Amino acid sequence: MRAYFGPGGNCDLFRERGLRSTLDAPDFVAGLGLDAYEYEAGRGIGASPSMLSAIGERARMANIRISLHAPYFISLSGVDPLKRLGSIRYIQESLDAAHLLGATTIVVHAGSAGKISRAEAMALASDTLLRMLDCTETYGIRIGIETMGKKNQLGTLDEVIRLCALDPTFVPV
Repeated sequence: MRAYFGPGGNCDLFRERGLRSTLDAPDFVAGLGLDAYEYEAGRGIGASPSMLSAIGERARMANIRISLHAPYFISLSGVDPLKRLGSIRYIQESLDAAHLLGATTIVVHAGSAGKISRAEAMALASDTLLRMLDCTETYGIRIGIETMGKKNQLGTLDEVIRLCALDPTFVPV
């Protein structure tokens, strides 16, 4: 398996060079000698379907591999069943956007332990991931479970590996 490298979103240098539109990101990234770009949708999918498709086409032309970072408000381990299972809808929206981009992976945070034990949080996150497997079959896009550094968040390397072991659709990022 080959490793790909690139930025998440548009950096200061992107703007310093007078670039404003994410449509310019693939060529910018390729010009830096990199080969990947993560489309940031941490606050939700804001771009239109036509814009996502155009960014994807530019990435293909520049030989840039794309991933999409799903919204931060997704909580795989939330204790409120409506909110936790509502996260599946946000993941589906992220998969739809990723498909338009030509992305191979969407990146999600596993959630946090909050006021429950890590074991309980992991059980909830596992349940949510398994419930959303049907969503991933439509496009064949992988779900990247991101490592996290804060103590209260799920996402130690061990936790990410355990979640990824649930199904080959899940990969560590």
